[in-house]
Amino acid sequence: MEFLSYAHPALSCQEAKVLESHILVDEAAEWTAMKMAGQGIAQQLVQDYAELCSPPECLRILALIGKGNNGGDALIACGQLLADFPRARVFLILTQPAEELRPLAVRALQELEGRVEAHQVFGQKGVSEITQMLSDAAGSEGFHICIDGLLGMAFSPPLCEPLASLIEAVNTFEAINLRASVDLPSGKGDSVENDTITFQADFTYATGIAKKPIFEGIAECGRIRYVDLGFFEAFQAESIKTKEYILTSAVLDPLRSLRPAAVDKRAFGHLFIVGGSAYMPGALLMAVQAAVRSGVGLVTAFAPASVASALAAQVPEAMWIPWPETGNGTLSPHAMPLLLDRINNASAVLVGPGMGKDRDTQMVTQEIVKLVELPILLDADALRVRVMEVAQKRRTHYGRIVITPHMGEFMRIAKLAEANYAIEVILDFSEAHRVLTVLKGANTRICDGKSVIYNTQGGPVLSRGGSGDLLSGLIGGMIAQNSVSVPTAVARGIMLHGMAAQLLARAKGQIAVHTTQLLDYLPKVLRI
Repeated sequence: MEFLSYAHPALSCQEAKVLESHILVDEAAEWTAMKMAGQGIAQQLVQDYAELCSPPECLRILALIGKGNNGGDALIACGQLLADFPRARVFLILTQPAEELRPLAVRALQELEGRVEAHQVFGQKGVSEITQMLSDAAGSEGFHICIDGLLGMAFSPPLCEPLASLIEAVNTFEAINLRASVDLPSGKGDSVENDTITFQADFTYATGIAKKPIFEGIAECGRIRYVDLGFFEAFQAESIKTKEYILTSAVLDPLRSLRPAAVDKRAFGHLFIVGGSAYMPGALLMAVQAAVRSGVGLVTAFAPASVASALAAQVPEAMWIPWPETGNGTLSPHAMPLLLDRINNASAVLVGPGMGKDRDTQMVTQEIVKLVELPILLDADALRVRVMEVAQKRRTHYGRIVITPHMGEFMRIAKLAEANYAIEVILDFSEAHRVLTVLKGANTRICDGKSVIYNTQGGPVLSRGGSGDLLSGLIGGMIAQNSVSVPTAVARGIMLHGMAAQLLARAKGQIAVHTTQLLDYLPKVLRI
């Protein structure tokens, strides 16, 4: 894709191991990277814990320590948390005698001497015995955070004792608020059988290089955080052959600079939005609300005539065009001249939010895809099999088609019998239909048919009606500005949406919020 300078490669564990051997050339480089990783994990842990509540001063931390570098990362994270929370208590569980740890893990452990409470699990301890140890250490307060630093990317089955029993015991131990893994959940890897027990992480902190196994399925490894250690500054990402990447927040950096002085609203594009129905106006309203906050210069919304005036009163910044309706309260295909007579004023078109799924709206969408030469974003009710067939036949010199399905919608247009997150599926679909696909989910996938970029920002706070409408409005506004390539504009909209969602969740929690509250956090993302 055109914006790989804003994305870093996701590699298999073996590929990552080889690359790290070229970057971390001596012990000093390894130690520097380990300290950066541990400190980065600690910083992000505190931010992520805020989605539950403010981290208490008397933070209680359980850390599971293996013999390798993941154990060292976890130990340094514990040290940083103790520095940030002087009243915190750290409970370590070591699975190897201290003298058998790798040198850098020993060094990290020595830096914690006298500040932590260490427990040892060697030999053939069973689940019940380990559970009792956890209960004794947890007391009546439990643990706020558990950090899994047992196994890393070098792991290959089988999972030996006492690791298997320890992971099983911790997975079933209820008195833990947040469970975090360093790099990979222990038990996960390139070639691990499905029945291998794996640490059940709420968050996985991918350090240095994002490993491909953490992106399998929907969210098997919990939510993913990328701790950038600067590996791809020394080793250019473009030189690495892979089809999978992780998007970084650097894609937003150009939006954090001052705009030129000698510009007006026309310099920032004009987005047309076609959608809504008499019985579902809210989706269109939210898309328009988001679009006007995207930085686009002008927004024109084509809305069902019966609701246009009411919607216009709520977003006066947009221009509203009443569109004649069918008997079902949906947009009539006979009114297409309303759009086509004005199309020369637009720089991009968004179609779909709240349109309804009847034959008439499908005809409207098909005509737009067939006749409008501009970049087009298809969302929600515009995502139909016949519309995709028209997109396949679209003239090659026309603007890009971008689609934003969730998995249910993707199953419909890709004719899948069941959910399938394998990258080959989205690659084949995007290439065959000549579209840029944004497959929404826990790890949103952006695909142009040649590569897949993962966006990990967002979280469960987005699991509510209207989140997709806000996203389509932001993406549409970014595309309309014509300041960058369409893929980069799409990535910016996705990143802005996800980061604002996280700020909302950290401020208000994941549950008792309105979808549109996300919009209030957009400025903060751009002013970080």
